[in-house]
Amino acid sequence: MAGVGAGTGALGSVIVKLATLLGDEYTMLKRVRKDIEFLQRELRQMQTLVNVLADMEGLDELAKGWKSSMRDLSYDMEECIDRFMLRLDNGDAKPGFAKRTARQLKTLFTRHGVGTQIKELKARVTEEGERRQRLNLDNYVPTTTVAIDPRLAAFHGVAKGLVAMDGRTVEVISLLAEKSMGLKVVAIVGAGGLGKTTLAMEAFRKIGERFQCRASVSVSRTLDPEKLLEDILSQIDKVVSSKYQSERWKKDQLIREIQQILTGKRYLFVIDDVWKQQQWEFVKAVFPDNNNGSRVIVTTRITKVAKSCCLNSADQLYPMPHLKVVDSRRLFFKRIFHSENTCPTHLEDVSARILKKCGGVPLAIITIASLLANKPQNQNEWDRLQESIGTGLSYESDDDGKGMRHILLLSYWDLPHHLKTCLLYLCIYPEDWYIPCEELKLKWISEGFIDTRRGNLYQEAESNFNELVNRSLIRLVYADLEGDGFEQYCQVHDIVLDLIISLSEEENFATILNGVCNSLPSKIHRFSLQSGGHEEKGAFQAITRSRLHVRSINVFGERKQIPPLVDFQSLRVLDICGDNKSWENKHIRNIGSFCQLRYLRIKSLGITKLPEDIGKLQNLETLDMRGSFITELPSTTVRLQNLVRLFVSCLCVLSADMFGSMRALEEVADINQIDNPEKFLEELGHLNFLRKITMTGPWTELEGERLASSLNGLDDSLQYLYARGEIGEYLFRDPCCTFPHLQNLKLVTPMMRVPIGMAFLTNTLKLDIKVKQFDDEDLGILMDMPSLANLQLIVSRSGGVLTVSSNGFKLLEVFHYTNKAYETTGINFAAGAMPALRWLYLYWSHCGFALRNIENTGMGFEHLLNLADLHVEISVYRSNGDEMETVEGFVEKAIALHPNSHNLQLRLSRAVR
Repeated sequence: MAGVGAGTGALGSVIVKLATLLGDEYTMLKRVRKDIEFLQRELRQMQTLVNVLADMEGLDELAKGWKSSMRDLSYDMEECIDRFMLRLDNGDAKPGFAKRTARQLKTLFTRHGVGTQIKELKARVTEEGERRQRLNLDNYVPTTTVAIDPRLAAFHGVAKGLVAMDGRTVEVISLLAEKSMGLKVVAIVGAGGLGKTTLAMEAFRKIGERFQCRASVSVSRTLDPEKLLEDILSQIDKVVSSKYQSERWKKDQLIREIQQILTGKRYLFVIDDVWKQQQWEFVKAVFPDNNNGSRVIVTTRITKVAKSCCLNSADQLYPMPHLKVVDSRRLFFKRIFHSENTCPTHLEDVSARILKKCGGVPLAIITIASLLANKPQNQNEWDRLQESIGTGLSYESDDDGKGMRHILLLSYWDLPHHLKTCLLYLCIYPEDWYIPCEELKLKWISEGFIDTRRGNLYQEAESNFNELVNRSLIRLVYADLEGDGFEQYCQVHDIVLDLIISLSEEENFATILNGVCNSLPSKIHRFSLQSGGHEEKGAFQAITRSRLHVRSINVFGERKQIPPLVDFQSLRVLDICGDNKSWENKHIRNIGSFCQLRYLRIKSLGITKLPEDIGKLQNLETLDMRGSFITELPSTTVRLQNLVRLFVSCLCVLSADMFGSMRALEEVADINQIDNPEKFLEELGHLNFLRKITMTGPWTELEGERLASSLNGLDDSLQYLYARGEIGEYLFRDPCCTFPHLQNLKLVTPMMRVPIGMAFLTNTLKLDIKVKQFDDEDLGILMDMPSLANLQLIVSRSGGVLTVSSNGFKLLEVFHYTNKAYETTGINFAAGAMPALRWLYLYWSHCGFALRNIENTGMGFEHLLNLADLHVEISVYRSNGDEMETVEGFVEKAIALHPNSHNLQLRLSRAVR
């Protein structure tokens, strides 16, 4: 099982490490060996009970207290063992532990008091064993049992969008479209989980192109004024936003700049998730009333707040209705039975009772449906679930969310323990945060949450992630946040976040500083710093007291104060995220002492250099410096023998020599500058485990100048090639560069053509490229890639209309095609094309070209037999409203021909890029 868990602490990890101490590598002192054997024997017996209690709902205070004591004890034991093993192996860079003689061990034990510490741990274990017997916990029966036995199920497919949204969207748009030229606010109010945000964003997408400026921002429970203003500015004027990033204006100047941009313009804003009247007053002050027909959509759970948003006579309150019975049934049945109108006869009655308790709340319906989706269609089991829901949700109120919480708890307690741990970890992220899926999986691995017995940790982490998605506890989002292509993120609904934060507090799993926390535990194991203020000083003192116990530190946003990072001997994860200049080089000077560190990310413009002693981090697996100003790596980096992932800044000049030493590397990104490209290519061929490469190019004029200066002395042809960012064409210029383990390839800078060597990447699953010239020959090269499952292709110039035939793309599931050509070009799908395709995204930069593409070919959507999700997006530039309407009509008619049209999700949107 996983070594570390939310309810079990580090118990599993401790038992494994005790077994290591008893192995042949060590010649233990007889007395100490007996103590370790005792600890291992007792803990194995206790582990079974701790695992059972961790998965039980409704523990009484005595059982809960014993489980908590065992959890804390396990953390203390692991910290003691780690320190002992480190001292044994001090100065040895090789994996494993050196064999020691009895004399060496005796000296070490005496000098560091290890024997005394083990004796103290033995006394604590003995005490907990006696307490367990007094409480008769081996025969413990909880006051409330889980209705359905927890188990791991492999779900396939995710619940589709909400039903009954079209009519509501029309209603909201009609309120916004009234002829009043003054600034008008429409406030959507309703309980959590009703789909307020979905409704607001759907209206925003449908009418957004009618406005000169538009933005959507989330306020959330704890307002960060500067972040909110920065978010608005970045969406309405990227040029001014870039200026702000370099000059870092004060809040008042930010407001003035936004008001100046909006003056004289018609704008549309979505202000999502407003909790307090004071928050709205702050946001409202940003918007000038231009008398130009500007509109603002607000969403809130609180009626009083909604009314405060609608003080003018033209403003409108829109109460968010619950789903009607017929729509609830459609959503419920579609998730479970993959059909809106199908339900086995023997489950009709119990389904009706379950839906009644869900109270027409979409989130509740989807949660319960996801719980039942892959369970036996057994009436007795469904009856037990229905009875366990309780009294259900009221149509008028939810008793402050208690009913919704109870429904979510059913799904939580149905999770196997390792999935509970992975879910609770999401509480470290701020509300509404876009969480990179890859980052989350890597942190799970670094924290020790993933089962080590199943071999490939990453694949197991991915399985856990997919399980939580399919249970509708986290939701996937595709977004282009960095401006260099769509990436996969995930988010947590704010109701789910509230739940997992409270559960995390109960288990002392993570400590969250977000403006809500009132007290801090005596020992902090994981810390997430999300907001500053008066509580920051007390939090830093608590972290300092807990420095020997803290296992992860996650910092989001800018800081006025920096916690002192000294002597964090148990730290596994350090993530400095989204900071500009408050962190400096001096704040990470002690990083080499974090001997257990496995994951390090530095996303701060104030940090320009890594300390030399980073080479001491022999457990480091992920080093991520994207978003920093670090321009070179210390020479000691080559000592990181266990480094699996190296992600650098686009300003960083890498030495090709370093790759010859770090043979454990599996991923390298965002490589832009190499001192010796030819040697670099040679070294890449020696990295036997390399599975992911991301190449970037100069993004700004400043970066371009720095790149040019770093290329002095290279062969002229290579210098030109590399400065142009066409390293991809050089890397895959012929079939000799096959990279047999490469699974994921991303080339950010456009290539002139698709290089022929790509056809020989036999194991590549995901490809993300930009191509200046693209024709049938280039398409043929891509179609020859036998394992390709995910393709993101951006084309600047194409040779007419291209036809995807049945000759290739046999395994492709996701196709993201962006056409930026300025002539009539396009793409068409022939019969038998892309038989596995489920998700298709099409973007045209010119509406007229899209229209002619569809008119001339019909696109052939009906030939994509497994298509489940189609998203067509068209730029509003160089387009007019009539053309837009015509294109959308053609797409809808083409989809109507699809044999699975009733289950196919279609999204039409108009982009401003």
